[in-house]
Amino acid sequence: MNLELLQSFGPSYPEEYDGTLDCVSVAITCSFNRRGTLLAVGCNDGRIVIWDFLTRGISKIISAHVHPVCSVSWSRNGYKLLSASSDWCVSVWDVLTGECDEKYRFPSVIIKVQFHPRD
Repeated sequence: MNLELLQSFGPSYPEEYDGTLDCVSVAITCSFNRRGTLLAVGCNDGRIVIWDFLTRGISKIISAHVHPVCSVSWSRNGYKLLSASSDWCVSVWDVLTGECDEKYRFPSVIIKVQFHPRD
């Protein structure tokens, strides 16, 4: 492999950051939507905070669970959000309204959730 050619493109990470997002509580997990414009943050207090990266502001706060949110995942079209919590529940949320479309309870804690790539 030609290391000089590889290094000419620079590092694969930014050299400096241009700001921070002040969350309403402790962030546990996060996920960008497909376009990279929205960031869903699962918090320690059970809320999901959706940040708009174009305005650098909070787009929506969803009171999702009673325990910390372990995982969040965007649907392919960006209209739904899947969340898992240590309260043994997995929920599907409508991002526009903030309403819970479906809720499933499991016999144990769900650590990671993800939408099927084609759904």
